[in-house]
Amino acid sequence: MTDLIIYYSRTNNTKLVAEGIAKKFDAKLLEVKDKQKRSGILGFVKGGYDSIREKDTEIEYEKVDLKDYDNIFIGTPVWASKPTPAILQFIKENEFSGTKCVTFATMMGSGGETTISVINNMIISQGGTVKDSFILAVKNKDIEELTNEALADLEL
Repeated sequence: MTDLIIYYSRTNNTKLVAEGIAKKFDAKLLEVKDKQKRSGILGFVKGGYDSIREKDTEIEYEKVDLKDYDNIFIGTPVWASKPTPAILQFIKENEFSGTKCVTFATMMGSGGETTISVINNMIISQGGTVKDSFILAVKNKDIEELTNEALADLEL
C-alpha cells in the first residue's frame, strides 16, 4: 500500500504542493480536472461564484479505490473562502468510509479555515477520518519551502 495525493489546481500552486507531498512520501498523484472553463478573469469570477454556492461540476480523473491507500491527501485552492467545485464534486462521487485523510488548501488571501472545515466535514460525514490538515498562504512565497515546513508538522 501507499499514499495518494488528490488535488485540483487552476494556477499550479496547489499542484506544486501536491508534487512536493508526492516526492516526500513517494506517493501517487491524482489530478482532478474540472470540465468547466475556469481560466482567465471570467473563469476566476465564475469559479468563485460556483464555490460560494457549492455547485456541482463535471470532473474527470482516473478512477481509483481509495481503500487501497494508507493515507489520502486532498488539496484545493481557496476560492471565495470555499473549496473548489472540482474537489467538492470528487468527494461527493467517491467512497471515503474507512479512509485516513490529510486535507490541505492553498490561498492567496484568506478563507483557508472555512475551506478545510467544509472538506473535513464532508469526509467525516462519509465515514472517513481526517488525520491532519494544513493551509498554505502562497502569495509571494516559496511553495516548496512552505510545503516542507507544513509536512514536518504532520503526524502520520
